[in-house]
Amino acid sequence: MIKRSAFTLVEMLVVIAIIILVSVVAVPAITPFLKGQRLNKGSRIVQASALAARTMAINSRKTRWLVFDSINYKLSIIDESGLTVGKDEFLPDTIEFGTSTWPMGTSTVTVSFDPNGSADYSSQGTLGTDTVTIQDKQGNSRNLKIISYTGQIFSD
Repeated sequence: MIKRSAFTLVEMLVVIAIIILVSVVAVPAITPFLKGQRLNKGSRIVQASALAARTMAINSRKTRWLVFDSINYKLSIIDESGLTVGKDEFLPDTIEFGTSTWPMGTSTVTVSFDPNGSADYSSQGTLGTDTVTIQDKQGNSRNLKIISYTGQIFSD
């Protein structure tokens, strides 16, 4: 007599039911983590773009502007002739931005980075600190402070 070992239909259905049960429990626990990752990614994109604009200004010894385009969720670095330097950076889906002096949904704002590394906010003149806010659709946010006299950007 040859004995064959195999799974029965009942055993396979029990395993599938366990997998579904674990998935149903795990998905709500993972969702806030993924939302937080989008905010983190948006924050890193803004910080990296500001650092790139500042570095380009210092290296070229010419002013570079970081343009925040809230309609297209895009960051661009432009030179004195108005041309984009490098490639545009886009925020993750569902993430938008504004500043403490520029509300969410306004079309564009520009921060200039001077050859000495300092930063100026375009429509308000020189400022001590301006805050860029990264926000998702649920209202979760992260604040990034641009220090005018050093051109550095810090996350809260």
